[in-house]
Amino acid sequence: MACAQFAEAGAPVDEARFRIAVTRVARIPRTGEMQAGEKGGRGRALYPVGELQRLHSALAPWLVIQDTPPGDR
Repeated sequence: MACAQFAEAGAPVDEARFRIAVTRVARIPRTGEMQAGEKGGRGRALYPVGELQRLHSALAPWLVIQDTPPGDR
């Protein structure tokens, strides 16, 4: 949601880098990494779900909810 709102405001953000930045700032430790995909490279980072839920509940009030559909703006 936050990345979409940044893009709408004219400041696009890379989702993967945004996720990494938010979890670092919140000091949520990685618990592991998923297996790499077919193309190789690193797998996605895994975090404790409880920590992510607490982070979401803290940030959710700050996310803006739009009253108008995207096509009507």
